[in-house]
Amino acid sequence: MSVIQSQDPFRNSSRFQSEIQRFHEQTFELSLDIDTEVFFARPEQGWSVAENYTHISKVCHSMRLIFSPLHNPATWVLGRAPEERPELKEMLKDYHAGLEKGFRSGPFTPAREEVSNPEAAALRKATILDKWKDSWKLIAENVQNYSDQDLITKQFYHPILGRIPLIEAAYMAIFHSMHHLKKAEPKAGIKLLPPSFLD
Repeated sequence: MSVIQSQDPFRNSSRFQSEIQRFHEQTFELSLDIDTEVFFARPEQGWSVAENYTHISKVCHSMRLIFSPLHNPATWVLGRAPEERPELKEMLKDYHAGLEKGFRSGPFTPAREEVSNPEAAALRKATILDKWKDSWKLIAENVQNYSDQDLITKQFYHPILGRIPLIEAAYMAIFHSMHHLKKAEPKAGIKLLPPSFLD
């Protein structure tokens, strides 16, 4: 189902601000119940729970650059976004399907997380989760520099989805984190994601 962007109440700056803040606060609260030993346990395959959190914090923090003055020239080159776009729920499915096919993390690959004793582990865990909790603030601040009209008409080129409106690029900060937290849940042994705000 396609909707006219300007008529979609979910796609504006204020709604994004509230959604990303609530998402980080809720996921932070859920993460506090992860056993510290489990948090750093080395899995047979992939990243540890701790490494998933450091990765999504780094990506979310870096996504502020999409909405910095440095990116403005690119938005003009990419042209105006089409008036009709799939609903966010459909875009989320397409994005996660693309990630499942394999996507290299490159410079966002997390460093190996290892701790030497329980005291160091507890301190490192708290540091990682505090960084995660606050990693949304800079992208949210930069998004506020754009009018709602610019957010739905100017575009960003996403390596999986191609050209997408800036407001959808902002939501990638949530959708990317959802993907990794879902992957980390079996390793953590607890639920790390709150109910989806798209349901």
